[in-house]
Amino acid sequence: MLMELPGATTEQYDRVNEILGVGTDEAPPGLISHHAGRAGDGLLIVDVWESEDALGRFLDSGLRDAAGKAGLPEVPPRVLPVHNIIEHGAGTEPAVLMIAEIEGSGPDVYDRMVAGMDAHVSDGSRHPSVSHVAAKTERGGILVVDVWDSPESFGRFAEEQIGPEASKAGLGPIEPRFVPIHSRIVRARAAV
Repeated sequence: MLMELPGATTEQYDRVNEILGVGTDEAPPGLISHHAGRAGDGLLIVDVWESEDALGRFLDSGLRDAAGKAGLPEVPPRVLPVHNIIEHGAGTEPAVLMIAEIEGSGPDVYDRMVAGMDAHVSDGSRHPSVSHVAAKTERGGILVVDVWDSPESFGRFAEEQIGPEASKAGLGPIEPRFVPIHSRIVRARAAV
């Protein structure tokens, strides 16, 4: 789920969480991860949910009312099916979201690219980001949202692994966008 809220402030976002009684140490039922950050003149929110139904229950459980009370604009969320997820990469400092929407290259091209990347081997725990999600867009492209410690770290990874494999796979141009993280909620990792 991706939602852009033009004109929204972090104070309004914090007010919504206060009204709902949500903190960074607790995830609502069905939430895998939630990231919110200041993007231009507004807010960007990116969530991963176990299902569209779980997201719907959360939206209907008071979020819309709380957002209205906080003065947030009503914007319909963009809900996309997850194609690939690495919940816990090797990164440890969640500072920025890296968002890249790649139209003209679908999940099959993405799969060819990541098949040659050391970071995506096995469970992805060697991926240098904190987390990685790839979703299929409405027009058949790929939306990638990673959590990184810095744009520079992503840049090094792009040079070392993404660039060479993207060329081989025929992936379209990648124009990353970086958004500083204001708030983050992640479901607790189960004990192994």
